[in-house]
Amino acid sequence: MKPVVLLCYAMLIVGMGCKSSAPIVVNRTEIDSEQALRGTTPSAANPSVVVYKTTKDFSDYVPVIMDAKQEHIVSYPAPTDVYYKGQLAKPTALDNGYWLDNRGINEHVAFLSYTYEEYSQLDEVNVQLLENKILERYPLVEMYDCGNRYRFKNEVEELNLLVKNGFPECRKLQLPKPMKYTK
Repeated sequence: MKPVVLLCYAMLIVGMGCKSSAPIVVNRTEIDSEQALRGTTPSAANPSVVVYKTTKDFSDYVPVIMDAKQEHIVSYPAPTDVYYKGQLAKPTALDNGYWLDNRGINEHVAFLSYTYEEYSQLDEVNVQLLENKILERYPLVEMYDCGNRYRFKNEVEELNLLVKNGFPECRKLQLPKPMKYTK
């Protein structure tokens, strides 16, 4: 038993001594590709400003994130997580029918038939329940990523200017298309 313990200590000491001083280089394209495959975007450290337009007004309805085929929910909020800055996280209306996201959506968004108020009152939720409450799987007409949310001093005013000018500083996101099934 003693040789095993000594071997473990030796490996621990060697492992602690092996430290690279070279910076870790991360290929940003690989991260973006991986996130695109997973249908996710980084949000915690640098929340993005997402501006979108929908086929009709879904501003009162809770969004969920679907898989890449828009078949199944892969992400949904807890009823206590539908708040932003202490209020229900409904999107902010912008000019020309656009909305500023306050919930953390991406191009794989779908909307539930639950309003924010109704959803916030639920005791618990699960995927099976929510998949039966999908109101619209393909709600988007357009969606833009306008960069880091913290760069805007007056979000609504500055975003309305971007809307007016055709989103010159934003990246237009490719939206999923409704799938057609053939038999």
